[in-house]
Amino acid sequence: MARQAVMTVYDVQLGLAVHVKAPNGKYIIIDLGTGTYESGNQSPLLKRRYDNIGYMVITHPHLDHIDDILKFDINAPTTLRLASDITKDEVMHGVRDCDRDKFEKYCKINDRYSSPVSPTTDPTNPDNYGGLSICTYSTSVCSKDNFNNFSIITVFDLSDCKLVVCGDNEKESLDVLMNRDSFKNAVRNADVLVAPHHGRESGYQDDFISLVNPSITIISDTAKSDASAVDKYTNKSRGWAVWDRNRESSTRYCLTTRNDGNIQVTFGESKNTEFKSILCVELV
Repeated sequence: MARQAVMTVYDVQLGLAVHVKAPNGKYIIIDLGTGTYESGNQSPLLKRRYDNIGYMVITHPHLDHIDDILKFDINAPTTLRLASDITKDEVMHGVRDCDRDKFEKYCKINDRYSSPVSPTTDPTNPDNYGGLSICTYSTSVCSKDNFNNFSIITVFDLSDCKLVVCGDNEKESLDVLMNRDSFKNAVRNADVLVAPHHGRESGYQDDFISLVNPSITIISDTAKSDASAVDKYTNKSRGWAVWDRNRESSTRYCLTTRNDGNIQVTFGESKNTEFKSILCVELV
């Protein structure tokens, strides 16, 4: 049977919520954004209530990326990765009273997942995820004045299909990461990029996007987003066939959850023996 994975980028307005179903059925969750999207004002995390969440990445502790964290325990992941080198006091500094419970939850689960990862649950071992390679990259040398630059970038690779999912990285952290050969090799010539910092100008780094050289860029954004770099991402993407909800396809370069709703990407081995891999992008 062909090994395939499915990534869904949910329309959560301001925020990010990405779910990836590995070939063996395990789920990888990136960020806990929530909001009103096409299927109603629901929680993406609730969709995984009965599923096997093997790995969760919370890119950084900003409200729009942890908004759904109070539902964390309905189906807690086996393994958790959080932004490194940000202390509890730094996380809680300046938090509004109305949001305090969410940030306190973030700190508590950080404590809960302090034990070393076992070989059978290690997300860096593709065998634990049906052959899906999962690598993460971040830097901790940027100023603590901006947690965006501590965001974790996740790279998925399956049968020569590569997807790069960014948090809210801005130019400062991308400048640092672009000095690392391991990072550059990991993101080079990807098929899909989930753009940093909601596709804004502050997250656009020209050398990075040129190296990624995506077939298509996906932006999780809101109508309230300002200083958008959508045009730049469109010009830097190679183009790919996207199936709309009427089952009609057209070549697209940049998709936004604001305009396109929930976006699904199927990738991995092709069931057609004439092709090695598959990349299918759909609006769902």
